[in-house]
Amino acid sequence: MDKNSAFTARFIEACGSAEPSKVRLLLNISYQAAKNYLNGRLPQTEVLITIAERTSCSIDWLLTGRGKKFLDGSPSQDTPISTGQFDELVRKVKVEVINELSGSQNAGGPKIVRLQPSELMSEKVVDEVETLTGSQP
Repeated sequence: MDKNSAFTARFIEACGSAEPSKVRLLLNISYQAAKNYLNGRLPQTEVLITIAERTSCSIDWLLTGRGKKFLDGSPSQDTPISTGQFDELVRKVKVEVINELSGSQNAGGPKIVRLQPSELMSEKVVDEVETLTGSQP
C-alpha cells in the first residue's frame, strides 16, 4: 500500500464515510475536493486543521499513521465512528439489554452473555433472551 492509499484509508476512517457528499458536508468543502482527498490527494494545511477540528483526529496520525488517532485519547461526541466501533457498541448494548431482561428472573443476578457476530443480525432481543437463557421474559 503506497502512502496516498494509506492516507485515504485513514481519511475515510476519520470522516466515517467514503462518500464524497458526506465528506463534503462534514468538512464544509467542495464535492470535488472531497473526491480528490478520497482518491489520495493530500489536503492543504488549512483543510488538515479543519479535519482535525471536526473529527478530533491527530494530523500526524492522519498523514503518517503514527501516534494516537485522537489527541486526547478519545473522540469528541460528534466524531464519526467506524463500522467496527459501531458493531462493538451494538454488541455492548445488546449484552446490557439481555443481562437486564434475564437478570430479573435469576436470583443469582444478571448473566454475562457473549454474542457471536451472526447473532448481531437478529432483530428481536427477546428471542435471543429465550435462546440464550432457556426462559421467556
